[in-house]
Amino acid sequence: MLQAEDEIAGLGAVVGASFAGKKAMTATSGPGMSLKTEMLGLATIAELPLVCVNVQRGGPSTGIPTKSEQSDLLQACFSAHGDVVRPVLAPISVADTFGITVEAFNIAEQFQTPVILLSDQEIAQRKETVDPIDTRKVEVVERRRPTVAELAGYQRFQATESGISPISHPGMPGGNYLASGIEHNERGAPTASGEVHSRMNEKRLSKLEPLERRRDLFFQEGNPRAALALVAWGSLAGTAREALRLARQEGIDVKLLVPKLLYPVAEEVYAEFFRGVACGLVVEQSHQGQLYRMLRMFVDVPRGVRPLARSGSLPILPASIVERLHGLVLELQGRLVPEVEPAG
Repeated sequence: MLQAEDEIAGLGAVVGASFAGKKAMTATSGPGMSLKTEMLGLATIAELPLVCVNVQRGGPSTGIPTKSEQSDLLQACFSAHGDVVRPVLAPISVADTFGITVEAFNIAEQFQTPVILLSDQEIAQRKETVDPIDTRKVEVVERRRPTVAELAGYQRFQATESGISPISHPGMPGGNYLASGIEHNERGAPTASGEVHSRMNEKRLSKLEPLERRRDLFFQEGNPRAALALVAWGSLAGTAREALRLARQEGIDVKLLVPKLLYPVAEEVYAEFFRGVACGLVVEQSHQGQLYRMLRMFVDVPRGVRPLARSGSLPILPASIVERLHGLVLELQGRLVPEVEPAG
């Protein structure tokens, strides 16, 4: 562990450790994430694996540092200059934090990219009794190392079918290369060629496409054919699951989707979930309803699906969700009642 002098140096040390061939992570909250953004760009263009944890609290700026919020989602997904996609994951409980952190490292190593882990204060600062974790069953992914043949005339950013290139480390014979923030060719040499820049952009973006098909990074519960739907993430997942149980006890047929992968948006997963949905709620602890807004950018969200969004320090209770579901049931029943032509 290294206690750095500031947020920028903290991520800088992680970038250096990754360049040296080691797995590394750093943790912060919203304001610190703002400071780390430039260095995350360096890790992106140099294709260096790392994990950056953001424990969200009320913002902007110092905001309400003692209260939980989910208002850093747009920052995590879009606070980068240039054409950048960085994977964003979120735990849904204290116990899940262990597994999703391992997953964040695995994705970082497999795809050679920085990964953002979006926790929130509701999860990060509470205690839970959890079942023992059998670490022998945990899959650990390592980065792709160059073969002896690849080290002959080594090309760090070699074009491959998967977009993932062999990555060396200092001291590896034949593995020297330049890792900098400037655009580069396959060998790592600086370039201002628009053609090369376009190819490298395509390489960095297309290599993440398999991630969008990871259905195991989503949790679903309820009748898959239900016309009513809930979507919730992070600490609100537990609230939504309780609301789902209460609603079903009251005869409301509803289903729930909990994404652990927030970005890139898994368009096919959401399209399948929303198929046949007439009404629903995207439940989140942010004033803007950031996940709802982001889904509408990438997914054909049914018109009857709306945000249930509140600022941090205003808890969303299961009963509040059920109450809104009752309103949606009445709305849905109104749509199903056939119109009767007036007599005469």
